[in-house]
Amino acid sequence: MKEPKFLNTYKTDINDQFKDLLNLDKSEFYFEPISDYLIIKNSTKMPKRIRSSIFLEILNGLEKDYNVYTKLACGIEYLHEFSLVHDDIQDKDEIRRGNSTLWKEFGTEKSILLGNIIKIISDTITSDYNSKIKASTAKEVIKTFNTVCINMIEGQYLDIMYEDESDISLEKYLYMISRKTGALMSLSFYLPSILHESDKQDNVLFKTLGNIFGLLFQISDDMLGIWGDPSDTGKSNFSDFENNKKTYPILLAKEKLSKKDNKIFNELSSNDKNTEVKDLTDLMDSYNIKSIIKSDCLKYIECSRDLISKINLQQTSKKNLNELFDYVIERVK
Repeated sequence: MKEPKFLNTYKTDINDQFKDLLNLDKSEFYFEPISDYLIIKNSTKMPKRIRSSIFLEILNGLEKDYNVYTKLACGIEYLHEFSLVHDDIQDKDEIRRGNSTLWKEFGTEKSILLGNIIKIISDTITSDYNSKIKASTAKEVIKTFNTVCINMIEGQYLDIMYEDESDISLEKYLYMISRKTGALMSLSFYLPSILHESDKQDNVLFKTLGNIFGLLFQISDDMLGIWGDPSDTGKSNFSDFENNKKTYPILLAKEKLSKKDNKIFNELSSNDKNTEVKDLTDLMDSYNIKSIIKSDCLKYIECSRDLISKINLQQTSKKNLNELFDYVIERVK
C-alpha cells in the first residue's frame, strides 16, 4: 500500500527547515557527525517525517496557517531523532536507515553527547515559540514536550528492563509502547489542538486518537522486525529475538503456542548461530500469529474511524487521517 499523499505535502518544507536549524551553529566539534547522521543524502533512505506531517496536517485541518508552525514541527522531529540515538546505544543496534548508527560510528560516549545536543536543539526550537503565542499556551506547549520526553524515557527504561524478564504480559507491553513510541506519536495529534485552543472534548479526542496511532505504529514496526524485508527496514529480522525483545508478535506467539512448541521457539530464539529466521516465522505462521495481529489492529482502526468522525476537523483532513490509519499496518518500512 502506498503512503498517504499528504505525507509528501509537507516533507520538503520540513526537511529544508530541519537543515536550516542544524546549520545555525556549526561548531567544529559536533556539527559534522550530527549533520552526516541526520541529513541523509540518499533520498530512498530519507525519514518519512510522519510525526511532523501529522502535526501540520491537523493544524491545516483546524484552519491554522501550518507554515507558521513548520519550525515547531522540526522540534518534534529533533526530539524523535534524540530518542533514536539513545535507543540505538541501549539496544546495541548497529544499523539505522541502512547506515551505521551514531554509536557504531563514533563510540558510545561521543554518541550520548551528540544525542544530548540533538535534544537541546529541540528544546531551543520549542522555547523560541514562547514569544509568538499566548503565554498560557506557550506554557502548555513546553509542559507537553517535557512530559512526552519523560514518558519516552520511561518506555525505553521498561523496554530494557523487560529484556531481563523471562516473560511479560501483553498488557504490560502495551503500556510500555504507549510510552516509548506512543507518547511522541500522540503529541503530533493533540499539540495542534493545544495551539488551536480547542475545547476540552476535542483535546481528549485528539489525544486518544494519537494514542491509538502510536500503538498501531509500534505493533506494525514489530511485525516488520520479523516479517519485513531487511532491505526495506534496514534492520536484521533476527535482532528482536537475539536481544530478547518483548514485541507483540513474540509475546502473542508465547501465549498461543503449545508447551512443546514454546520450548522449540525458545530454543530457536536463543540459538542465533544455527537458527534461520524462517524456522521461527514458520512456527509462528503455523499458529496464524500475523493474521491474529492484523485482526487486532483492525479493531483499533475501527475505533479510530469513530473518533475521526467526531473531531472538529475539515473533511479533507479527516479523509487523510483515515488513509493514514489504513496505511500504518500495511507499510513495508
